[in-house]
Amino acid sequence: MTQKIGFLGAGRMAAAMIKRLISKGYQIQVWNRSPDKLEPLVALGAVACATPALAATGVDTIISFMADDKAAKAVWLGDDGALEAMSPGTIAIECSTLSHAFVLDLARTVSNAGHTYIDAPVTGIPADIEAGNTIFLIGAEPADLDRIRPILEDTGKRIVHFGPVGSGTVYKLMHNLLGAVHIAAAAELVAVAQKAGLDGATVAETFSIGANASGSGLVTVPGMISGNHHEGIHFTTALRAKDASYALAMTKEYGISVPVGQAAYDVFETASRAGFGDLAQSAVIETLKP
Repeated sequence: MTQKIGFLGAGRMAAAMIKRLISKGYQIQVWNRSPDKLEPLVALGAVACATPALAATGVDTIISFMADDKAAKAVWLGDDGALEAMSPGTIAIECSTLSHAFVLDLARTVSNAGHTYIDAPVTGIPADIEAGNTIFLIGAEPADLDRIRPILEDTGKRIVHFGPVGSGTVYKLMHNLLGAVHIAAAAELVAVAQKAGLDGATVAETFSIGANASGSGLVTVPGMISGNHHEGIHFTTALRAKDASYALAMTKEYGISVPVGQAAYDVFETASRAGFGDLAQSAVIETLKP
């Protein structure tokens, strides 16, 4: 594999992965909708590109981190999109959390154009990715996965191969829906504890050592107790609502009812509509306060 990779997106997660790859000796050329976010990466050696097509030019591997289906469609298939500039046989690694139906459609389009699509959403927060602790949730043919395994091993600590394209997204969407359930339930716990006058520090400590503590809860409970939803944001309320909506749409594809997941989605969607969408996920607690 080449040591040069084209990147689509430079948000929190993408920037962390780019930093990791640069530290491993990879050359990175990257496009981002907001060019100012590229400055710290350029300072590390990345090459800023004016369009997704330019980021995809002259490389045989492209990695994408987009917020949603609309953004992913634009960077791959839109005007000056990556697909039109890709050399024959290029590998498209899509790390974004996208809807299941869209992933399957995009994979077909990329494949029909003579390229390879890898379904590769990730778990973790930016600090995990930059530290090399990424977990890749892969949907791909085994031979295709083997072609990019060196890149994934340089970036993460675990590669989980679920099966063909789309299977990584199936797990990622349900994983994130479970996170929404955990956070929404933790918000109820904190809201009631605060109303009852319990000490916040004691609540946080006891939650952290309890049997019901989860990773999602542990990173959001402190913000729920402090009321600070503006600092240290690694995932927003709106993004959690988006991922939950994609998960619910996918469960309908399979004819499965998920009432607990639906309730969690409603909590996050309500918070987003109330103006907390751009804040940390801990902000969902604000909609529970009387």
